[in-house]
Amino acid sequence: MSRRDIDLAMQLIAERLPGLGQPRRIDAMAFARHRRVLGQYRWFSDCIRLNARYLDDLDDRRALDLLDTLLHELLHRNSRPLRQLRDSFRPHPDIWCEAGRLCEALGDEFLARRRAEPGGGMQAKNAGKVDA
Repeated sequence: MSRRDIDLAMQLIAERLPGLGQPRRIDAMAFARHRRVLGQYRWFSDCIRLNARYLDDLDDRRALDLLDTLLHELLHRNSRPLRQLRDSFRPHPDIWCEAGRLCEALGDEFLARRRAEPGGGMQAKNAGKVDA
């Protein structure tokens, strides 16, 4: 288990999206792996709560899912409190779309940073084979 991917994603987001405020803390084991909930932002504790499966050794697809989830929850964090409350009880496709757009914009750099770090995830072993 490791928080490396979470920390790497949050560092990238802080660098590339400085206007997107960071939470006071991240609880990476808030939801058991078998739960369908991937993430949640709690405004009263300023905490992003994540599914424990994000602590596993992630392949590229799951790493991008983590990045998308963090962006989604950060968009909630940076919404007005009334909007945060309202979005708790209804679908919010605008946030899903914006998180997806931001994830697409940051995804390649995130994956490159994962591969460059020591122990760079499951895909790191094959990273050198991509360049010809």
